[in-house]
Amino acid sequence: MKLSIKTLAALAVLGLSFGTVASLSAPANTSGFNLLGGELGVAQRDFRVFNNFTDASANNNNTPHANFPGATGAVMSIWKGHVEWASEPYAGNGSGDPVSGNVLGSGLANFDNIYQGEASNAGGFNDNVHAELIDTNPGSTLAFMQGPISDGWTIKYLSFWQWQDGPGTIGSGGGLNFDIQNIATHEIGHSLGLDHSGSGSATMAPSASAGSESERSITTDDRNGIQAVYGAVSGSKPRITSLSGSTNIGGVLTIHGSGFLAENNVAWFTKVDSDGVPAKVNMLASTNGGTRIDLTIPAGVQDGEIMIKIPMTGHDSLTNAFPIDVGDPIAALPVVDSVSPNTGAGSGFTPVTITGEDFTGATSVTFGGSPALSFVVDSATQISAVSPPGTPLSNVTVTVTTPNGSGSKPNAFFYGFDPTPVVDTITPDVGPLAGGTTVTISGTTVVGVTEVRFDGVAGTGLSINSGTELEVTTPPGAMSGPVDVVVDGNGIDSLAGGFEYEGGGEFVDLGFSLAGAGGAPVFTGSGDLTPGSGVGYSTTLSNAAPGVLGFLFIGLVESTQPFKGGTIVPFPFLLSVQTTIPGSGMLSLPSTIDPATPSAAEIIAQWWIADPTGPSGATASNGLKLVVP
Repeated sequence: MKLSIKTLAALAVLGLSFGTVASLSAPANTSGFNLLGGELGVAQRDFRVFNNFTDASANNNNTPHANFPGATGAVMSIWKGHVEWASEPYAGNGSGDPVSGNVLGSGLANFDNIYQGEASNAGGFNDNVHAELIDTNPGSTLAFMQGPISDGWTIKYLSFWQWQDGPGTIGSGGGLNFDIQNIATHEIGHSLGLDHSGSGSATMAPSASAGSESERSITTDDRNGIQAVYGAVSGSKPRITSLSGSTNIGGVLTIHGSGFLAENNVAWFTKVDSDGVPAKVNMLASTNGGTRIDLTIPAGVQDGEIMIKIPMTGHDSLTNAFPIDVGDPIAALPVVDSVSPNTGAGSGFTPVTITGEDFTGATSVTFGGSPALSFVVDSATQISAVSPPGTPLSNVTVTVTTPNGSGSKPNAFFYGFDPTPVVDTITPDVGPLAGGTTVTISGTTVVGVTEVRFDGVAGTGLSINSGTELEVTTPPGAMSGPVDVVVDGNGIDSLAGGFEYEGGGEFVDLGFSLAGAGGAPVFTGSGDLTPGSGVGYSTTLSNAAPGVLGFLFIGLVESTQPFKGGTIVPFPFLLSVQTTIPGSGMLSLPSTIDPATPSAAEIIAQWWIADPTGPSGATASNGLKLVVP
């Protein structure tokens, strides 16, 4: 090998196999190829490019080529360098290099490698990555390959030189311009196990001239060298001749060729964000006498190449690499596999889980054509839905629709009879005698309920909200007090004394509270203020200071007067009740209105608390007016 002094020193230190090319022309001779003594196994057929070239001229070719999908500039130039060593004309036509009509792919050996996209960094010695190396004084060295070859390689292009990406002819640029594809083809030969050749016309000759493109095309000597390492292309080596069908992710691709085995073939693709290991589809069978393989293009692949590995060992177990322009994912139709449970009430409201595929973005779920009462897309493979009403004793089709289309499963759900209602709670459970209270009744099941009766009178506005909950509005009551609530459907259930009718009257908050450190006490009332109703009412004091004396002042006139730093509302008061506030700070007093109390009478009440944290040692609740109906 013709090496610069700097390269020889590096070789002595690293103890590695190097392949370099110098910038000075060498005289032609007829000596043959030489070998480095190593070879790339089947697991080392990948290559990537770290496109860190600093010269703008290294990436000014932005014209795409069908044989190198997704690549331009330096990446495409280096890709072409690899293709030149391929076992047969690339993509069946070998096009892509306009210089001297060069046909890319003329190695005729049992060797092909696969493009794995752009690398995110320059990688290590064994990562099979091309990259530029910053070097301001390289001597005559243009680029070099580092091995060991059998475990992988790296190729570096020294930044001192002006790198050109072609694809046409380039000028010498005063002895500084060098063709990336030209030099890449030479260095790739080293990575395959070829040393410098004694043939001055060979690509593997130890030197190259500025502005030259001749080494892009390997010669007979180079071909003899690669065949010496990997063997002349075998008649049993499988090959890809063309692709058809879909090239979209999720689509069915058909690979045409020869030499595929009946089963266990493996497809290699260029992987997205590749680490150098191709994306693979395993366990592929062939048809038509080993000339056709059909497969679904998986996610995680990108524009690049495809190869087929047959289940054999040796260099002839891999096909040639074939370019593939991978399209966007195909919009998959939803698939309904199962519905669980698969039976439910005729009146609907059965929660079900639908499993299948490609449910993302579902816009509709139907049972026998009727929209589900509700549904939630849990994941791409699961939907939680609630069945709508259907005809009892019928099997129906369940259909899921997404923006991509619909998928159905016939006879997926069976409608049976409604269950007997089972209820246990009603909220609220009190309301005025005049009716008009909307209550929620819940329990194990309310499916199929057609009527709710309060003391024998049907409520109005019945609405079944779910399989376990309904709403209904109470009718007017005959008298105050608790009444039975009966729920009627396919059978009945009842809540004994489930709802209580209250009499009339009104509790009015008058304000004028006086706060202490714990805030202001709160005075509220509820119940029936109807004289002699028997239902009665209750007033409640809360948020009062615990364990101190409380005074309830009661009067018939609302007349505010200053008192203890606040305002007393019932003044003059007719009655004062004194008690100790419980530790909870809450006190409830049940009572009834005397039957002799006249209609529209008003009772004014207010609590005062001996609270040392309040102004003048006292706090006060709001005033409360009780208005008799």
